[in-house]
Formats: sequence, structure tokens, C-alpha cells
Amino acid sequence: MTTYETVLKGCTPEPLMNYLKALGILRLVAEQRDPNAQGCWREGTFVLRSVLDEQALVGFFSDDYRPSPVFAPWNGDSGFLTDVGTSFETINRIRELPNTRGDILKTTVNQIDQVDILKRFKEVREKEKYLRKDKEKLKNQKKTFPEDKAEDLREAAKVVKEIKNTILGNVRNSFPDEVVQWIDACLSLTADGFLSAPLLGVGGLDGRLEFSTNFLSNVLDFFDLASRERCSWIENALYASDGMRLIPTSIGQFAPGRIGGPNGTQGFEGSSSVNPLDFILMIEGAMLFTGSVSRKLCSGSASKSLFPFTVYSAAVGCSMGGLKDSKEARGEVWLPLWSRFARIEEISQILKEGRAELGGKQASSSVDVARSIASLGVDRGIQSFVRFGFLKRNGKAFLATPLGSFNVHARSETGLLLEIDPWLNRFRRASADENAPPRFGSALRRIESAIFDYCQYGGARRFSEILCSLGQAERELSAGEKFRNEKGIRPIGNLSPEWLHAVSDNSPEFEMALALSGIYDPEFKVGSLRSNLEPVGVERRGGAFVNWAEKDRAVVWKSTNLITNMVAVLERRILDGKRKGCERLPLAFRSSASLEAISRFLSGDTDDGRIEELLWGLTLVKQPSIGPSSRHLPAQAVDPLPRSFALLKLLLLPGPIRSPAGPVSVRMEPRVFPLLRAGRLDEACAIASRRLRASGLVPMTAEREGFRKTMSERTWGDADPLRLAAALLIPVSEGDVTALGRLVLRPTAISKTTAV
Repeated sequence: MTTYETVLKGCTPEPLMNYLKALGILRLVAEQRDPNAQGCWREGTFVLRSVLDEQALVGFFSDDYRPSPVFAPWNGDSGFLTDVGTSFETINRIRELPNTRGDILKTTVNQIDQVDILKRFKEVREKEKYLRKDKEKLKNQKKTFPEDKAEDLREAAKVVKEIKNTILGNVRNSFPDEVVQWIDACLSLTADGFLSAPLLGVGGLDGRLEFSTNFLSNVLDFFDLASRERCSWIENALYASDGMRLIPTSIGQFAPGRIGGPNGTQGFEGSSSVNPLDFILMIEGAMLFTGSVSRKLCSGSASKSLFPFTVYSAAVGCSMGGLKDSKEARGEVWLPLWSRFARIEEISQILKEGRAELGGKQASSSVDVARSIASLGVDRGIQSFVRFGFLKRNGKAFLATPLGSFNVHARSETGLLLEIDPWLNRFRRASADENAPPRFGSALRRIESAIFDYCQYGGARRFSEILCSLGQAERELSAGEKFRNEKGIRPIGNLSPEWLHAVSDNSPEFEMALALSGIYDPEFKVGSLRSNLEPVGVERRGGAFVNWAEKDRAVVWKSTNLITNMVAVLERRILDGKRKGCERLPLAFRSSASLEAISRFLSGDTDDGRIEELLWGLTLVKQPSIGPSSRHLPAQAVDPLPRSFALLKLLLLPGPIRSPAGPVSVRMEPRVFPLLRAGRLDEACAIASRRLRASGLVPMTAEREGFRKTMSERTWGDADPLRLAAALLIPVSEGDVTALGRLVLRPTAISKTTAV
């Protein structure tokens, strides 16, 4: 049998109405004409493959289409709970419908009429409605609502809820599957009752717009049209053809550009004008977004995640208005786009499963979905997703706002994020507290945005942003003792060494931050460098126990610049080492920086802010005993390195220096720091020169000639003295110690000069 590929120009990923319309067309053709019909997305347009060509497809919808039974007797404006109004008239028109294409509609209405509890529901609902009006009237008159009536209102509301759940249960258990499908698309059955799907408002109701009666009204109008005008509607809906007359009708949240309102058309105010068949096909497509009851009843699932690819909103990866938008949003839905032809059974299965899982659990937020996609949580041939957030716009109305698209790519490093999930979940709950200081909410949003961006675009730089954002959150917690104690938030534990490879971007900033973060005391009398940044427990032999320190705090890192903080850390570690009787300076390291990177740091060619952010993040990672090796450069390659740095660095090594005469221990001279802070570099270097000579290492100088006279004009370089003092904290490898020695010591003293 011949098949045709029909490009449906009226079916695009945006707005939401057009996407759902594509699913509706595929579903109806497959169920009512061609069981082998298939569809896919190609260059932003839906393509249908079936036995129907363009004209035959128009003929099918014009003459053979049978509408689905879309009814919501639990809603007040459904036409079943009142005896007047447009909805009531619509239901009556269906009761009298002669067209055999609407037989299932007539049958369903008759079945609903037989539900006895509807009469009781109508009575109690009218009572509740009257009491609420009375309460509002008294409130406007600034009068107190009587307690007996308040109790009646509470009781009526309780009964209304109970009867509503009973109606839903009865209809769901006894009505045909075609009717139940709409219920499952609108509502989800849980142990606590029914929950609404954001895709279809609140139980098929969006403000004053009742979806089922609007659908039925449009269906009746469609049937009443003359054949020629009906075909005009169909061609416009399917192929975006011109020439059809739009009709003023409600479209709800599904097409924000067509809802009318101020500046909606010529003049000051426009009405909602659409092709009614668009709404019909959209509702037919929305009925695919149902889930299995067994999955819905799973414990531990978030309410939004009970529906296919529906999650809580997060202000990440889009131009959403921010925190307020995400808090007030009904949620968001991720709609799959697939590039290969698929049958309706395949698409329906994907949507029913809603397969976006994270760590064996259903994804509950947009960040979780992004992680799930990046870690192959979605593996059904889906090419990308288009996001829609149900955000409050146009007063109090919710609109399906496009939030961009997300391409499906595998990011192997996302598995590392499982390490932070327990801490992140606790931090997320604590930050969501309305009394939480705003800075913690900002820190959380930065973490989530970094995770989302990495999952979408990849790259070591974006993964390092995740680590930096974690460091920022840790920094905020270190200064928020009351908050962290009340919420029971511990420091982030030692992350695995695999994080180092995921975040490494081979930049000098990363190189120096990694070297600094690995500084520790091999005698374990002084804490690691992390203890100088935040009040955490002291590192112990055989591992690190990370917890908030209650006493013996060694924090010196302040809200100032990187240079000042590095100098403060160096002085504090030297002081603590002396006070606690350390045999060596507590400046051992697991990674070292190259002299080339240090030279760039001294010349101010590095980003200090980036170094600081990376440092806070890298202190959270457990480095291996032997970190990444540095690049050992020959002496001539580091000629721009100031000789003053080489001279002073030899005083600040974590162990003795090997020389031809044996190991040489050089005692540190604390006097150099006040001199460097005061900008007196000459005097600091003179002290260092004398200390080296006293230790048996002879600098390239003669005392009678004066140190400056025997060196070139670049003796001290152009380094800022305070920046140079900070650079003394940066670890260097044993090989680079030899290179430093060649710059300032006599050859006889440096043939084997290394740090033990």
C-alpha cells in the first residue's frame, strides 16, 4: 500500500498548542484510519507518514473524524452541575445530537446522568458557594463572619472534596477506557486523593475556562459547518493555509500569542480569536499525557513528577523572570522531539513512562531532568526536548511560556553529581524556607544553573562552574553558623579525585588553585588549608573527618582580596606550626604549580577572582597523595621570574634542601612579611640572603660589594611586594626548587639543590 509523507506546517514545537495538535493528528489517524501511521519532527515541523495524502487527510477530518469523549463532571462548569449557562446548553446539544459521529459523546452523557451522587454534589456545592459569597460580603462590610457559618463552610468544603473524589473514582472504575483517558490526563490518583496535571490546568480547568465544555462546544460548531468551510478550518490547522475566518473563542494557556488582551490586535483591546479545530486537535493530543496507576502510586514521588516529563520549575537555562516566577509557576513540562518515524504506540509508551530518572528515582525538577538526559536517563531515540513553563502572566492567568530547547547529549561526568545529592537535597530544603537568608537561595540557584548549563553544553569549564558554585555555597554556610546549625547542614564531604579530571581546564588559575588547595601538615598538628578558609574539623592521619569546628578555629580568610588572604594564610600556618611544635613548616602539598604559572601570577596576568573561586571549590575535593605533576621548565624558560621570589621561596620550603654538602634546613625569617607588606623589598631580600648564607647556601653576591651591585638591573623584577608575599604560599615541585636555586645561588651550592 502506498504511503505518503505529509509535512504539517501547522504543527510546530511552539506554541504548546501546535505541539499537542501534532500528537492529536497522529493519534486520531492511527486509531481511526491507518494503524501503521507514523510521525516524526523534521526541521521544526511535524511530518506524518500514512496512507493518506494531503487531500485525503483533509477528507478524513471533514467526514470521518470521531471526537473523543472529553467530560469533567467533577468541575462546576462542566454542564452537569447547573441548569443554566453555556456549558449546560452544550451538554443538552450533545443529548440531542443526531450525527452518528458523536454517538460516543451521547452515550457518555447518558452514563454520567446516571451517577446518583451528582445530585448530592450539586446541592452541597451550591451551599458552599452561597456561604463563600456571604463571607466575602461580610468581609467587604468589615463584619465578622459568624463562627457557626464558618463551621458550615468548612464542613461543606470537606464534603465537596469527598464527593468529588467519589465521582472521580466511580467514573474511573466503571466508565469506558475512552472516558478514563481524559481523567488520567487531567488528574493523577495518589494515596491522598487526586492531583492535577499542570498541562491541563487544575483538573481540566484554567480560571474560568473549562477545557472539556470548550472542546465539546468547538466540536459541535465544527460539525455544524458546511463542508467547504469545514475543509478551510482543517487546511489552516494542518497546513497553516490562509483564507479561513478565525472565530472568537477561548484558547487558555496553550497559545499565549492568541489570547488577545491589550495590544492583541488593532485598537486598544483584542479578543481571543483562533481556529476552533486547533483547540479540538490540541485536546485530542493532550490525552496522550497519561501515566500508569502503578507508577503514580509509587511512594516518594513528587506530585509534579507523577505526570509525563512534568516537574517543578527552576529558574535555570532560560530567561525566566527569576525566583518569583519559579515559585509561583504550576510547573513545567519537557516535550520530546524525535527525528525518526515512530508509531503512536511508541510515543504513547514513552509518555506513559515519562522516563526521566535520576539515581533510580523519578526526576522532580528541571535540573533533575537535565541531569537525567545527560546521563542517558532518556534513551528512546529522542533528539531533543522543548520546555514549557506554566508561569503566571497577564494578571493571575497562567500561560504555557516557552523556555527553550534542550538537546540530548551524554555527559559521563554527571555521575559525579550523585556524590553531592544528599547534601544538595538538604541544602535545597533549607534554602526554600521562607525565613532563610536570601544569600542561600542565590547560592542554590547558582548551583542549579551551573548543573543545568553543563548538562546542556558540556565542557570542563562549565563543570568547574559547578564546583565553584559549591564552593560559594560552602563559603556562605561557613559564615552562617546559626542557619547551618538550625538546618543541620554539614560541610560538603570530600569529593572523589575524579572531580579533578572533570574540572581541569589546564589554565594557570586552575593550576595554582589546585596547588594551594592541597596544602597540609604531614604531622597533622595543623589543619589543611581548608581549615584556614572555613571552620571545619582538623585533618586526621589516615583520612579527613569533615565537620564544623567548634573550637581551635584557624580561619583567617576574610571578605577581602585574594592577595591579602593568601598572605594571612601563610603567616597563620607558620605561626601555628611554631606554636604546635612542628618540625617542618606545615606547607606540604599534594600538587604543585609550575614556575611559568607563578610568573604570570606575579606579573598580574591571572584572574585572581577565578583563582579564589576555584580554590574554594577544590578544597572540597580529596586529592590523591601525589597530585598532577607540574611542568618542569629549564632555567632560561623562567627568566622573567623575579629573582626576589626565588630567593625568598627558598626560606619557605616544607622540608630541608638537598645540597652537595647534605640536607640543609633553612629557618624561616618572619620579619620578611612586615617588610613586604610595607613595600620594603630590598630589606626583605637582604634578610633572606643572610639567612641562606648562615645555612650554608651561598647566594650570588659578595657582602663587601653589596647585593644589588652584583646582580643585573632586573635583580628584584617588577613584582608587587605584597603579591610576591602571596606567591610564597604557592607550592613548587622539587625540580622547580632546583631551577629557583640556579637563579640566586652559586653553582657550587646548587648542583643537587632540591627540597626533601
